[in-house]
Amino acid sequence: MGNNTEFYRTVIRVPKADSAFVYFQLEANEGVCFYSTLKESLGESYRDIMVTTDPSYEDETKRILEFLQKSIAFEFL
Repeated sequence: MGNNTEFYRTVIRVPKADSAFVYFQLEANEGVCFYSTLKESLGESYRDIMVTTDPSYEDETKRILEFLQKSIAFEFL
């Protein structure tokens, strides 16, 4: 990812019980995107996860998230 690049970012809200699976799936697609859990969601029944990628991987990141949504009910914030 280059310097001074505008990144594509999205936040998803995932049930806490499913968050480990989402983290695993994002890590399995190494190099496509990275994520961080927003601390405001810690202690809640959900995890708000910011997913960030280079614009050149935006379409692939969206495909990954759409695929995940077929097995886990989460929402885009």
